[in-house]
Amino acid sequence: MTTQGPVHLRWRAAGAAPEMETFADLDAALDAVEARWETLQHQAPQILDARRILLITTDQLIASMVEDEAEDAAG
Repeated sequence: MTTQGPVHLRWRAAGAAPEMETFADLDAALDAVEARWETLQHQAPQILDARRILLITTDQLIASMVEDEAEDAAG
């Protein structure tokens, strides 16, 4: 699944205003989420398109990461 960029990763640390990081495309943003999942999983991460419209919700990211962990454990 590739979306033309830029794509934004938004998250919120406890009590802070949302933070945002911009990536060239969706694949790069998803790679960043996967690499930082231990921290991001508790900070309501979301992925937004170039117009800052929600592409992937926090719940979808959680489901994806849980699925990836299950596949890693099985294989």
